[in-house]
Amino acid sequence: MHQATSPLSPGVAVRREPASEYGPRWVVARAEAELVVRYGSLTANELRLTGSTFDPPFGAFLVARAAGQPEPIGGVGVRGVRAGTAEVRRLWVDPAWRGRGVARTLMAALEDAAGALGFSELELGTGDRQPEAVGFYASTGWRQRTVDAEGRPVPAGTIRFTKSLA
Repeated sequence: MHQATSPLSPGVAVRREPASEYGPRWVVARAEAELVVRYGSLTANELRLTGSTFDPPFGAFLVARAAGQPEPIGGVGVRGVRAGTAEVRRLWVDPAWRGRGVARTLMAALEDAAGALGFSELELGTGDRQPEAVGFYASTGWRQRTVDAEGRPVPAGTIRFTKSLA
């Protein structure tokens, strides 16, 4: 299992965990609860995500834990969506830990994990009610897209990003 530590948050470790285990399920539940607060509900696409979405060999879920704390402080999943391309889902960091490098550490570890799974391109979506996420992705090398993978315009309120791992 890949493990990374955060130079910005001493005592924080990131490692892959099976999506069916407690840590990933805990992170996903918190991420979804925050989405409901921000948007009022989950979309049909959001409701289709299951633990198996992130299972190897086409996916991985990473969990950040702080030394001495029983609950995860963050996590993120990746899943294959087509040849060479994976989608990032459920990046979430506990509000008490935001701004301390945890998301950057999670995403760096996720890029390593996605590359090890054979993916060369990542994509993700967020929404206009998550300005901190939009700023984070823009500041970490993600390119905003105005069309989806099929070339259709991105719906209003949705913001799509892509990043090459090459």
